[in-house]
Amino acid sequence: MPPAEKNFLPDFCTLKMLLALFFLTELLAFLLTLAANDSTIGFLSDFFLRSLFALWIALPSAAILCGLRPFLPSFSHVLVGGIAFLIIQLITLAISYLAVTVIPAISLLFPELTTAEKFNFYSRIFGISALFSLAFLRYLYVLSQWQRHIEATAMAKLHALQARMRPHFLFNSLNSIASLTRINPLLAESMVEDLAQLIRASLTVDEKLLVPLAQEINLVELYLAIEKQRFEERLQVRWQLDNLPSNALLPPLSLQPLVENAIYYGIEPNPAGGEIVISGQLINNKLLIHIVNSYEMPFIREQEGNHIALTNLAARLNGCFEGTGSLQLNKTASHYQVTLKIPYQINQ
Repeated sequence: MPPAEKNFLPDFCTLKMLLALFFLTELLAFLLTLAANDSTIGFLSDFFLRSLFALWIALPSAAILCGLRPFLPSFSHVLVGGIAFLIIQLITLAISYLAVTVIPAISLLFPELTTAEKFNFYSRIFGISALFSLAFLRYLYVLSQWQRHIEATAMAKLHALQARMRPHFLFNSLNSIASLTRINPLLAESMVEDLAQLIRASLTVDEKLLVPLAQEINLVELYLAIEKQRFEERLQVRWQLDNLPSNALLPPLSLQPLVENAIYYGIEPNPAGGEIVISGQLINNKLLIHIVNSYEMPFIREQEGNHIALTNLAARLNGCFEGTGSLQLNKTASHYQVTLKIPYQINQ
């Protein structure tokens, strides 16, 4: 038997959901007051009573569903919906009993009703409560399925973007190894070992959407070990990430493609080589990681490329952090800088 899906009910413990429920209840009370044609106490007084009565039902129902939330994920959608519907109806029964029996008995707020009036009151209240509850639960179910579809589509796009990035560094590394096979077999063998570690690490991080910064740094170090053997003293790397928390989370394979671009466009065309500076800051709970490479105008590639890696990474940051992650570019006559800006998150 397949495991049950996550139930469709939202978290009624949050302030956002309580506010939404409050305004929805007020809207229902307003519509019911407009539709009524037998008010003897005035529109505002009638609206106040209906609003108060609806809130007495809505808020306790939300409180009970909030308390039951840890126990509901293992149930099916039908069972969860049935439990929620039953809870709302029981709360409606309890509040209705208070309104037509207990409160009038102590001459407070509501007048006493005859038996026929009580029957009519119960019939109308349970009819409205049942119809509204079914419509509300159906809306929550459809909204949940739509959000799940959006998340699945976004996940598929992120995986597709990530898959397009992998060959970018793999083929370049293989070309480097091939060029050294005849010239320096031992060096080529060492690069193959480093590449094997890099591929093994990249396959491991594929299993997670977000990985620790320390793991990303390890991937970059493996890649730089390959490139360092190829460029030797032409490639200088300076790390300035000591002030960043190593457990900060970011998408896998975020830094390595940027370092590769820095080498391909900034270091490799220059016969004298150049320097790459990898630095970072934590400001206002935002993680800023800068990758800067020297960029001398006489030594630039004729084709700037289509920036697929940068475009893909920007899309992944935007998707992983719901629009709060970004990729910023800044180019001067002597330096090219790429900055990752993401919210600071850790595994709980």
